[in-house]
Amino acid sequence: MKFSGSLSEGDKKKAWYELISVPFDGHASEKGAREGPKAIRRASQRLETFLWHRKLELSDLLYYDRGDMKLEQNHFVEGESIAEFDSARKKIFIGGDHSISYPLVKDLFEHGEVEKVIAIDAHADFRDSYKNTRFSNACVMRRIAELIGYENVIEIGVRSASAEEYALVKDKIRIYDAEMLRVKGVEGVVEEIGEGEEKTYLSIDIDVLDPSRAPGVENPEPCGMSLESLIPLIQGIIERKNVVASDVVEVNPKLDTSNGITSINAARIIFEILACYWKRDATD
Repeated sequence: MKFSGSLSEGDKKKAWYELISVPFDGHASEKGAREGPKAIRRASQRLETFLWHRKLELSDLLYYDRGDMKLEQNHFVEGESIAEFDSARKKIFIGGDHSISYPLVKDLFEHGEVEKVIAIDAHADFRDSYKNTRFSNACVMRRIAELIGYENVIEIGVRSASAEEYALVKDKIRIYDAEMLRVKGVEGVVEEIGEGEEKTYLSIDIDVLDPSRAPGVENPEPCGMSLESLIPLIQGIIERKNVVASDVVEVNPKLDTSNGITSINAARIIFEILACYWKRDATD
């Protein structure tokens, strides 16, 4: 099953955008996120591809679902490097636990395709090591910051971290935490982030949403965002930044409700990213 609205295999060369799933949860404590891409694809079939608020038919945007990539301990298996894909096409990666973001960013960074990373997440993910690995989903943003430079990382929506993580990041990266989002509002935060043409990777951990909106995650954190706030945040970032790739991670269907609401919301977020890509490209 492909993501709803995807071009067929025969028409894939027409694609402007690519969806690529990474069904990996090798560093998660609560396994199940490897089934996330399949559940999100299935959920996408339950949603209309016509976005009412934009009066836009998504299937007209020419995107292709390439299917699964393979990771082994946060390394691409032979023949799976993103560098082999068309770099002109903006990409959306579907996880998988959040640890997938590091090898994706690393591959793009080393090929000159990414300069900055913005993460929307409930957790700082800046531990040096967690459960005997430095590549846990709890360490992913630290590995990314070490790779591309702390000054090139922005985190939004954080409402959970260890004391050690906070001591490290409070003066080293730009953080717009959950309290700042409430005080400044989404528009205020987006305005402060500002504009820029640097090639940017946008990582969205679904647990930034409140557990009432996204219960199917490994580490639910109370007092999160609503989907109604997250979507304008994504829109504002993509309008102002040159987002060349993004991911949506940490959907664990084994922990979701019977109606699959976490997967449904993840599919809707992917719809919005596609629409935002198109809107920016159409106005350039």
